[in-house]
Amino acid sequence: MSTNNKKVAVVIPHFQSPLKLEIALTYLKNQNDVEVEVFIHDNSKNNLLFTQAINIGLRKYSYSNDYDFILILNQDANLYPDCLGQMLFAMKQSPNVGICAPISLSVDKSVNWAGSAEAFPWGRHFSCNLISLPREPFATHWVNGACMLLRTAMVREIGLLDENMRFICSDADYSFTARSRGWRCLVVPSAFVEHEFGGSVDTQNAWLNKVKLEDQLYFANKWITGALYRQLSFEGSKLTAKEIQTVLMETQRQIELYTGQLSKQ
Repeated sequence: MSTNNKKVAVVIPHFQSPLKLEIALTYLKNQNDVEVEVFIHDNSKNNLLFTQAINIGLRKYSYSNDYDFILILNQDANLYPDCLGQMLFAMKQSPNVGICAPISLSVDKSVNWAGSAEAFPWGRHFSCNLISLPREPFATHWVNGACMLLRTAMVREIGLLDENMRFICSDADYSFTARSRGWRCLVVPSAFVEHEFGGSVDTQNAWLNKVKLEDQLYFANKWITGALYRQLSFEGSKLTAKEIQTVLMETQRQIELYTGQLSKQ
């Protein structure tokens, strides 16, 4: 039985990996009982990085009555055949869920994401054995943007992703924004995607490392000094003013180092 009588819009930011994209699209086309419409922003030609590329797709689909849900998907994330259908079913069972995500597996079938813990200073994922996964959908503090299903009604209410965070942190930020407005973030343990975290990131790229640090700093300045974040986040009750200040100072120092490196190139 079909879980959705409308097409699901899919937004994919693509960067210099045509084979990975082709494989991901093949998995998308083979979703059971779900039709998709795919929008791809090619960052290979105009590299806007993650957040702006996603927002282009959200603007295209969120304000149309033709779509109730939008899937954000990395080019190297391959959905199992029932993945999208299981996520749609979970969302339809709980109208107050604004964002949901599947369990993420490595190639060897080990679980590398089953919900998120700390968002500061860097995101940390929960992992577990497949046999220990809960049977029912469960809440998470924030959803990883490699594969997340958004309800268009929520997007119309809370807006787009914050483009001040260009590459990382915008997914955690968006999850906290959603939750602060009463929407829930859910993990669907019957849905699976194959995705290796960090597989497409060049850690030797000084410019990109600088961008990530700037994103981290913006996220921290936006969220962690306030009482709302302490209520919403996994680590909020444990954060101290001294720890926050230490991390922010070190982040600023690293940004300045990368700025110096880039100025010499």
